[in-house]
Amino acid sequence: MVSKPPAPTSSLTKPSLETFFHIDYEWWQRAGQDLRLYMIGHLCEQHREQFAVPSKDADSVVDWVDPWTGQVSQANPMTYVLLSHCSRQPDYITERTSLVDAVFRTLLAAGNRPMTPVELAERTERSANTILRTLSGRTIYKGLCPISKD
Repeated sequence: MVSKPPAPTSSLTKPSLETFFHIDYEWWQRAGQDLRLYMIGHLCEQHREQFAVPSKDADSVVDWVDPWTGQVSQANPMTYVLLSHCSRQPDYITERTSLVDAVFRTLLAAGNRPMTPVELAERTERSANTILRTLSGRTIYKGLCPISKD
């Protein structure tokens, strides 16, 4: 999508509070899941209808400037709207947002920049230990996976 994460960690490495996590977009394909449909659920109401029906422009790309790094990258229109508008709404992450959705939304809003459970906790107002336990178990939720620090 926006950024290319480092290589996955070894399956022998036990994740810790210092382990970086990201959204593994290839997981969605391997799991036979529909990422586009799931991402529509993370759009604000204003944009949800706009992307509910696939359009011929769905595969087009637009330039997006990362507000943290100033790096210009390309994103599809839905991702661009999510990054530039929806993720900036006050109700993007609330106390009622599930933990997995809150982490997913946080990573989306950051252009999938890898984050530790501590960084994710600061942005989601959830416990870093709970985030770690949830994301480091045998089940992969919505493609949320650990990556190496390299």
